[in-house]
Amino acid sequence: MMQTRKSGLLRFILLLAMVLLTGTAVLAQETPGVAQLFITDSDVGSLPSVELHIYGRDAQGNPFNLSQETLAIEQNGSTVGLIEYQGTKTVGTFTVFLFDIPSGVVDELPLMQDAITTYASTGNMMEQVDSVAVYQVGAAEAEQVLEPTSFYNSVRNLFATPLTPENGATALIDSSTNLLDEMVALKPNPAMAVSLVLMTDGTDVVSTRFEEDDLVNRALELGIPIHTIWLDNSDISTPDIGQDFLAGVAAQTGGIAVQLDNAADLPLVWNRITSFRDQARIRYTVAALEAGSFPVTVALASNPTVSAETTVEIPNNLPSVVINLPSESRTLALPNLDEAVKMQFSTAVTWLDGVERQLTAAQLRVNGVSYDVPLEEIANFQADITSLTYGNNSVEMVVMDEQGIQATSPIIVLTVNEGARQIPDDLDAGSGLLGLVLRFLLVVFALIVVVAVLIWLLRNGRVPQMGSLIPRGPSRPREPFAEQQATFTPSHTVAYLEVLGAVSQLSSPIPLSLAVVRIGRSPNQANIAFENDVTMSRLHASLMLEGNHYRLFDEQSTSGTWVNERQVPEYGIQLNDGDEIHLGAVHLRFRQG
Repeated sequence: MMQTRKSGLLRFILLLAMVLLTGTAVLAQETPGVAQLFITDSDVGSLPSVELHIYGRDAQGNPFNLSQETLAIEQNGSTVGLIEYQGTKTVGTFTVFLFDIPSGVVDELPLMQDAITTYASTGNMMEQVDSVAVYQVGAAEAEQVLEPTSFYNSVRNLFATPLTPENGATALIDSSTNLLDEMVALKPNPAMAVSLVLMTDGTDVVSTRFEEDDLVNRALELGIPIHTIWLDNSDISTPDIGQDFLAGVAAQTGGIAVQLDNAADLPLVWNRITSFRDQARIRYTVAALEAGSFPVTVALASNPTVSAETTVEIPNNLPSVVINLPSESRTLALPNLDEAVKMQFSTAVTWLDGVERQLTAAQLRVNGVSYDVPLEEIANFQADITSLTYGNNSVEMVVMDEQGIQATSPIIVLTVNEGARQIPDDLDAGSGLLGLVLRFLLVVFALIVVVAVLIWLLRNGRVPQMGSLIPRGPSRPREPFAEQQATFTPSHTVAYLEVLGAVSQLSSPIPLSLAVVRIGRSPNQANIAFENDVTMSRLHASLMLEGNHYRLFDEQSTSGTWVNERQVPEYGIQLNDGDEIHLGAVHLRFRQG
């Protein structure tokens, strides 16, 4: 009996040892990647609020839904004030394809080319928002085949000439790891989420500088998932080795592993990549506002080990604008929204260094629709609002000072209920019954004044003298209208837009005669409306006259605004004669005489 127990115990120990010896490779392939957060940008244009642009992924590589996550934020080691989710910002993705094509995969080259061009097309990659680059595995490092581009045709043109197999030996791991180190410099927009897609049979007998662990660790360090697409090499007798390697790399870095032959699985990779196109806008309030550079840490409240760090720069001369509206005055009721609602607002503009400067532009934005505000009335002004909806409405103030710095107020939310008209005194601009009575009394008073003046003129014999001043006929021949035009000197910038490409039929050129010109798809929101161009947002962009030049701003459009293939930043871009503008599929040229 004792001998049997000893024998059984010995077998158990041997079995356990075998599991431990062989289990390491299994874990290396099945252990999921590490959950991560990434802070890609910060915006201090809404002081005392700071906005961060963030995205993250869980241990399986799926994006975090940061609208549902509770975040813990510290600035300069202190917990910040109110934290709010402000929706998303479309930033775009950068995808790098790295393929290895030995002679044994020649039959799969057409499928590989089709896979890359399918990704770089409508429904997957968003043109002029996402970017893609193509590399080939080399003998020592990756070789560029297509430089980063955001246009579909660039990818299609690449494969106009079919690829040819590589005859020599190639270093898959060395090429992949070296390429990861180049990603930061390669991506067109530093804020883009990056993905590496390996298309290979997974075998590598040439790499000497790096090993599989180096590749995985570098990808995790940079936060770059590696998606792998396995190519079947007819020259390899044991293909499972390469396939297992690719599956392990994808699992450990948060990527997806598929076989090229299973075309139905490829959308899993494309969907995972594009799910990181939009990033969360997280805004928090700074309690003790001061200028300087401050470390900021963001972490998941449910798992503080998942965190990210950045540095927020607050310049000393930064303007700050606030809408002064008590919380109890942010709810109103209206019987309908068919007509404009006249409302009044009170704002305060200050500068962090305490030095007061001149403002050059001011707008009130209600649900993304802008209303110009006279600069001399900015402290207390009225506006006819046409963009209210029932429910919650976002209201913010945007100003620009003489330094060219733009500031946006923290968003306040107005709740509009359906019912009898009831507007808080802080918002009511007198458009109700009281306002009608006041306007009536004002008209009566004006009439009384006019009548009194006429009576005084009659009593003092001034009416006949005035009558003699009225000409009985033309004193001289009128100049022809053409001559009048020739002597007219415009007092404003002469500029216009040429329509180079659009679905909507608009006459070209389009003169720019206003200080602020709005461009979009909706005639209700835009001065220049491309109604049939679905690639444009309802209010896509705006042109603002600054001195003798127009500055172009993107109005948080879906596809972004581009000037000479450069995306317009939040602070806008000054236009020069001949600049080419892309708004979705609409192509314009700016002209200024």
